[in-house]
Amino acid sequence: MKRKKIALAIFTRNIKEKSPIQDFLDNAKKYNHQIDHLIIVYNDYVDKHIIDSYKTYCPVTAIQLGNKFFIHQSLKEIGISERDINAIINTPNLKKFDLVPYGTARNHALLTALYYGFDYLFFFDSDVYPKLLTDFCENDFHFKEIDFIGSHLKYLKQKNVVVTTSDYSGYYIIPKMNFPYLMELLRGLQKEDSYQYISTVDAPVTRNVTEDNVFDTRKALGGNMAIDLNKFSLLPPFFSSTLIINDQCFLGRGEDTLFGPLIYNNGGRCVDIDLLLFHNCFGDFPNKPTINLQKNVDRFFYACMGWIIRNPFFNWLHKEYGITTEEIDTDNRLASLKLGAKSAAKYFGDNRFLMLPDAFVAAYNKLPEEIEKFHNLMNAWKTMKTKLAVRR
Repeated sequence: MKRKKIALAIFTRNIKEKSPIQDFLDNAKKYNHQIDHLIIVYNDYVDKHIIDSYKTYCPVTAIQLGNKFFIHQSLKEIGISERDINAIINTPNLKKFDLVPYGTARNHALLTALYYGFDYLFFFDSDVYPKLLTDFCENDFHFKEIDFIGSHLKYLKQKNVVVTTSDYSGYYIIPKMNFPYLMELLRGLQKEDSYQYISTVDAPVTRNVTEDNVFDTRKALGGNMAIDLNKFSLLPPFFSSTLIINDQCFLGRGEDTLFGPLIYNNGGRCVDIDLLLFHNCFGDFPNKPTINLQKNVDRFFYACMGWIIRNPFFNWLHKEYGITTEEIDTDNRLASLKLGAKSAAKYFGDNRFLMLPDAFVAAYNKLPEEIEKFHNLMNAWKTMKTKLAVRR
């Protein structure tokens, strides 16, 4: 039987050091998985010497966002119109703001893997490592290496499973914090379920077992994800929004969490394989993240803005596909957000948080435009799959 071809993919701002890509390449080699290609989608810079070191493992394609020549030509070769190409890889905010939507960035990697004819595509993020944080007590901590590729493949080969994914070990993406009207802020962000955790827990998540709680899910996480490209007919594109406010461009989160519902709507499955890769999301583990550090305040602000931009489309999609019948009380959530944002601005001494209510209103006003972009993308994607299927 013909061996299935595997590609690894990462979306990152730059490549200045070998980790974590080196870690994933070594992990694959340790568990006897041949990697056929490495796809790097980056913003600013890659170190040529580091790229050369990766090439000792496998061929490498490095695509700088905005340099769309390879993908544009690839789509053109199979007969995709300029209009459809723009729907798939358009980057209208690149020239002025040097930003590309997260969904578009991931589609760069996905399209490259499809064009080259790979069977499986594995995504990981630049702050994720192929190991579990098994225990942590003050500065005494231990890791357990896992078979990243093999663990995903085990479930990816099941019927109609298009994507396998899982959460992370390590610190939560928001540091412990508490201040007046925090609950109201989180309600405005549609994150009120995380209030108890954020306000009380400052220890990292640990896990010393894997595959203990495997289940079907609609929540895919892009930093720990594998895709079966052979289930081509069930495969959607990634999609995410942007928002320009006060002459600044902000990126909506959720290109991965929107991926799951699209897969299920196509008749596919997304499976959480309970493989909690280590996520060094603050970059200085084992130091306990504190919210009063500027870099952590920045991270929290951009997360807040990203959720606000995502939520209108996220809510529409879930209703459109019958995932929920819940009516979102936008007036109530906006009122809560105004209280929470004002309190956050005072607590952090950072007036950027005062932008959040205006962003909330602007994001909902922009929803019809985002829905139109989404439909254009889905139609172009369908055309692309029809054309590309002839080559596969």
